[in-house]
Amino acid sequence: MVEYSDLDLNLKRKEELVKKAKRLSESDNVFNAVKTASSLKRQWKRFPEYESGYEVELREEFDEYLALIEAKKHELSLNAAETKAAIIEKSKEVLEMKNFRKATKVMNDLFNQWKITGSAGKETDDELWAQYKEVRDTFFDNRRAYYATLEEKRAEAKEAKEAIIVELQQLVTSTEWKKTTKAINELLEKWKVAGSAGRKHDEELWKQFSAARKSFNQAKNAYYAELKASFADRAVKKEELIAEAKLCTAQCDFSEEMIERVKGLRTKWKEVGFCGAQRDNELYSEFNEAVNNFFQNLKDHRE
Repeated sequence: MVEYSDLDLNLKRKEELVKKAKRLSESDNVFNAVKTASSLKRQWKRFPEYESGYEVELREEFDEYLALIEAKKHELSLNAAETKAAIIEKSKEVLEMKNFRKATKVMNDLFNQWKITGSAGKETDDELWAQYKEVRDTFFDNRRAYYATLEEKRAEAKEAKEAIIVELQQLVTSTEWKKTTKAINELLEKWKVAGSAGRKHDEELWKQFSAARKSFNQAKNAYYAELKASFADRAVKKEELIAEAKLCTAQCDFSEEMIERVKGLRTKWKEVGFCGAQRDNELYSEFNEAVNNFFQNLKDHRE
């Protein structure tokens, strides 16, 4: 007695095989279609046959798609000379491709098509094969030359990047921040144009370069963070001197003691030090105005 679950599972599997056969029958890759169709046939035979009308329909549909694939194969055989000539022309086009990985795949696909194309007669077959072989030999010679050159370029790139790393490592302890930052950026540009040393080396080389650059940047950032805090502290001190200058002016006290006190503010201002170009200019303008006001008032008082 047949279990319904077994029958349902069997039908689902055969439905999937029918779908795959349909896709293959619509494919332009006849070699792959023929090869895969053989696999689908073997899979179909592994499933049991049940007395089901729907199953018969599936088998007929499956056989229909396989027949279409076989017809395509037969058509290739009937038009063997024309098909092989077309393969030769397509192979010549592959010679112009710059990506050898993709080009090799296309070339192999064309060769697979050639293998399933029937005979056009010995004389014609030999002539066409000689043409085709010449194109293929040219392609694979070019590919070998390309990869040989590529290895040379990768070796040169590796050497160049190693030299850049040595140069960078000599810079990372410098405290000439602007000059060294410019130099490191120039090394980065040299790194970019050095080319690939190959995946095997590139990652490790970049780790070394990146680590050295990071070390410098961390020291530079720490310096500027400290400098920024120092500027803020100096700005506060200068604001205090401005407040004192304004207070002295407001008191209208023109004694020798007060005059020396105000003069002393300028000395203290210089001792505080720089607090950043823009902020320093703003504060100095305010400070200078307050001090000048005091001495202008002093002049007016004496007159």
